[in-house]
Amino acid sequence: MAELARRAGVLVVEDNPYGLLRLEGEHLAPIRARHPDVLYLGSFSKILSPGLRVGWALAPPALRDQLVRAAESALLCHSALSQLTVARYLSEEPWLDHVKALRELYWDRRAAMLSAMAAELPDGCRFTAPDGGFFIWLGLPPGTDAKRMISRAIDAGVAYVPGTGFYADGSGRDHMRLSFSYPEPAEIAEGVRRLAGVIGREARGPVTHP
Repeated sequence: MAELARRAGVLVVEDNPYGLLRLEGEHLAPIRARHPDVLYLGSFSKILSPGLRVGWALAPPALRDQLVRAAESALLCHSALSQLTVARYLSEEPWLDHVKALRELYWDRRAAMLSAMAAELPDGCRFTAPDGGFFIWLGLPPGTDAKRMISRAIDAGVAYVPGTGFYADGSGRDHMRLSFSYPEPAEIAEGVRRLAGVIGREARGPVTHP
């Protein structure tokens, strides 16, 4: 893909904030490792702390000045404190050990969510078992609308991102993205149980009002 894009003069942007959080299988080298004309983006918010909001970019030389100007235009002034905090941490702490601990944590939480989904979700649901990252992609029974039922899910104490947020044409209503990064395993199991109830009621037919 990168080679075809190069021939066509099209820039490839490789956004890879979860690359270090691979939970199983061999580590996948980024496209940028073989194609230096790719614009590579990463983030410390997934491997150090969400509140830091510090990321990085590896850009072809011709793009660097433009990226700096675009960032300054959008943000006026980046947080020096956050950047210095990250720089200090990387220089003085065994941050790769921290990433390893995160992978072990997320392994357990992913396992908890997959187990609960297999046990609780109604017929017609299908889902992925991701090799890394924070999220599970859930397909719903035919006719079920994730966007329509999100208010009922929130009333039940659970939330998700409807699949429509991941399609340029507005489709994806029969899918949702679930995150296992924050809750404890017991909370994940309870959340899936509540979500399964909401999906089951929606799959039997939405409530309509005259």
